[in-house]
Amino acid sequence: MNDFKIIFPGGYNINDYYDDNLDLNIILPTGRVFFSTFFTILNIKNLLEKDSRLYFWSIDMLIVKDLKKETIRNVIFNIIDDGYLESVCSDIGEIHEVFPDIKSYSDIICNI
Repeated sequence: MNDFKIIFPGGYNINDYYDDNLDLNIILPTGRVFFSTFFTILNIKNLLEKDSRLYFWSIDMLIVKDLKKETIRNVIFNIIDDGYLESVCSDIGEIHEVFPDIKSYSDIICNI
């Protein structure tokens, strides 16, 4: 399935494609909304070093090679195509529950 839309709850504000993390919502035509945070390897390494941590974890974490929009779209396509969306991301509800001002899938504007 390549019919999905992506919303960045905190905006798409990436300083470094290779050293950052990003929250996103994946919306399916069925109306279901999923949540994930994408991290790069370098970002995890730097977060560990910055806080002198022995471990790092995050709910709904997905590690990607970079945070370019094309990469994000391809990763989500592959996760859905491989049947892993519900395993990798949290189902956080229906469109109208998560986004009260949006009534349907067709009302969602997505620039990715």
